[in-house]
Amino acid sequence: MKNLAISALIIISLFGQVLAQYQDEVLVTKARKAISQFNITTADSSYKAAMKASPDEERYNEIQAEWGILEKVNVHLADGRRALERTEYTDALKKYSDAIAQMDASPHDIWGLFKGEAYYSMGMVHFRMDQPIEAATKFRDAIKFNPTETKYAKSIEMVRNKHYSEGHKYLKRKIYESAKLEYQKSVAVDPEFASGYYQLAYIAKRDGDFKGAESYYRDAVTSDPQHYKSWYGLGNLYSQMGNNKKAIESLKMSISINPSYEKAYYVIGKVYESQKNNNLAISNLKKAIEVDKKYVKAYELLGKIYIDQEKYQTVISLLRGLTGKSTSYNTHYRLAQAYNGTGNYSAALSSASKSISGYKKKKNWAPAMIEKGDALRGLKRNKEAIAAYNLAAKDPRWKSLAEHRKNELLGK
Repeated sequence: MKNLAISALIIISLFGQVLAQYQDEVLVTKARKAISQFNITTADSSYKAAMKASPDEERYNEIQAEWGILEKVNVHLADGRRALERTEYTDALKKYSDAIAQMDASPHDIWGLFKGEAYYSMGMVHFRMDQPIEAATKFRDAIKFNPTETKYAKSIEMVRNKHYSEGHKYLKRKIYESAKLEYQKSVAVDPEFASGYYQLAYIAKRDGDFKGAESYYRDAVTSDPQHYKSWYGLGNLYSQMGNNKKAIESLKMSISINPSYEKAYYVIGKVYESQKNNNLAISNLKKAIEVDKKYVKAYELLGKIYIDQEKYQTVISLLRGLTGKSTSYNTHYRLAQAYNGTGNYSAALSSASKSISGYKKKKNWAPAMIEKGDALRGLKRNKEAIAAYNLAAKDPRWKSLAEHRKNELLGK
């Protein structure tokens, strides 16, 4: 029994010596794991404990050299933060670069989270320096090293949205070139930003650059196929370019994504109307009105189609009850046409007068002035009718019809 006890003590003693011999390795491994988890405190204390447990001077120096990299990285990161706070941006960038260089010099692949923070910090420096592209590049570098950290992607959005908002401010003030520059920065920061391309397309179209607008709209729907406003913008652009096939395709895409987008129904209705496909035009215009009961343009175009079909009572039923923002000078003009068509000249005169007074581009709007003349003629107020036709004849586009009406009245 005594011999067994002595043997056990010898084994325990030897096991303890073995543990002590490898304690430094355990602690170094713990330090490296802590670095990979961005736990600076644990890494530092583990390295220091490992140096104390080192079996000889050579091992001590090895551990100290590894710990020294952590110390240098920490110093550079801290110096970078202080330089940023003091707005010493060039120095801050250098300190963060030095930190990354120290990590790159390490033989161990454990610095991912540290590098993520270093690149993120460099991105913030560039952001403060109003260098959005450089900032976004550094934030993307940070994401590569730590994809799970959400603040890096949010920082890209922050830079992008800043320039997008600035673009809106210029746009509201009609400073289009400055707005364009800001929107360009927003998509440069985030090449998948459909809303930025959409705004650039709007400006290009306004400037008469239809090819440029088409390209921007295409960029928008490529980056975000669900961006229904860009599909609508593309369809509207194609309709203005006379490419009805592509217009209808794009507008149908917009509607498939957002079935409640009244503008797409209206433009597709306008395209079908231009093709004399009245059934499809009417169907889409009615859908536009279902979505927006005050959609003036849809009412007006629908009224025009019914006028062309001589469905005057249908026009009256459609437009008579509209008030406020649901009406315009054109609404009253269509009503005047319909009332004249049904022989209700008093109502036609009232509607034509409202149309003329509501037309702000000129004092007298020739089309409505023709309808006013027809209404006055129907009421046997021939002298006033001739005066109305004379006013309409001042517009070269309506002169021939106005003179014809007047000559009819005068028996010429």
